[in-house]
Amino acid sequence: MKLNRNRNQRQALMRTQLNALVNFGHLTTTLAKAKMMKPLFDKLITRAKVGTVASRRLLARDLASVASANRLVDVIAPLFPDRVSGYTSSTKNKIRRGDAVTMVTLKLLADLPIVKSVPPSSRAKSRDLSKNKTKK
Repeated sequence: MKLNRNRNQRQALMRTQLNALVNFGHLTTTLAKAKMMKPLFDKLITRAKVGTVASRRLLARDLASVASANRLVDVIAPLFPDRVSGYTSSTKNKIRRGDAVTMVTLKLLADLPIVKSVPPSSRAKSRDLSKNKTKK
C-alpha cells in the first residue's frame, strides 16, 4: 500500500504516527494508514521486549526519537508480557465529510500512564532573565 506517497514521505508519515501512538496511546487516522501501522507497531513492540541497548538504538532509529524509544521499552513493552502480537485495536469512528474516507481510532490494548508535557510558554517564563542584564 503506497498511500499516494513516495517512499520517503511514507516513512516520515509512519514515523510520526508511530511516535504519536507511543507517546499518547491512541491515534485517530484513516483506515488505510491504520492498516499499515499495525504490523509496524507489532514489530516495534517485539523489538522493545528484548530491552537491550542494541534494541533501544534500533528503536530510536526507527522512531527518530530516543525518548519515544525509551518509553516504548520502559513503559509500554512491560504491559504486554505474555502477548505475542495484536497490541492495538482499531475502532471505526465516522466517515470524513470532505472525501468520504473512513476514520479509525487506533488504540493500545493496555492503559498507559498519562504523559504530562510542559507548554513552551511556561518554560520560557521559568528562566531567570536577570542573569542576562549587564551591570554599569
